[in-house]
Amino acid sequence: MTSGLRNTLGEALLWLSVFVIAFAGFFYLDERIGAFLEGRADQQQQARELAVEAAQQDQLLPQQDDSGYGRVVLQAGRTGHFEVNANINDSRIKLIADTGATYVALRFEDADSLGLTDDLKYTGRARTANGVTKVAPVMLQSIQIGDIEVKNVKAFVHEEGALHISLLGMSFIGRLERFEMSGRQLVLVQ
Repeated sequence: MTSGLRNTLGEALLWLSVFVIAFAGFFYLDERIGAFLEGRADQQQQARELAVEAAQQDQLLPQQDDSGYGRVVLQAGRTGHFEVNANINDSRIKLIADTGATYVALRFEDADSLGLTDDLKYTGRARTANGVTKVAPVMLQSIQIGDIEVKNVKAFVHEEGALHISLLGMSFIGRLERFEMSGRQLVLVQ
């Protein structure tokens, strides 16, 4: 082989090596960049979801409209529950709307913050996710959620530690004109 042919083959081999390395690097970087961009998109979506949920958790206020009716729309949270901050006897309490609960069910700690625990008489029993608990009947002066207000609502206070969150049961919801679930919304109309 002549030296000119050897030089030409050497250069061709060099350029072929550069091309193979560049080609492999391109696909490697393309895969890495794609994975990075997908990860960033997932992070941004999660951040948006967390921001929406944080806003709901901070306020848990229902949407209202200008129809002239007492109407609120509760949005389901990430867990699927309809959480809302309600004004009970002029104090703010966080509850889960529960159409399966016959009465408003208050955690002992929430009832205590409302000043309802001084003369409780645990005369009943209720079944909860944690088992059977003793309950004491109370009458709430009012429960207000957005434009909806119901006065003189029968409720039960559960033993301390029996509930992890108070429940907005049918002793409130059943006194409304109507309620309906639509997708991830619970609409209450008075």
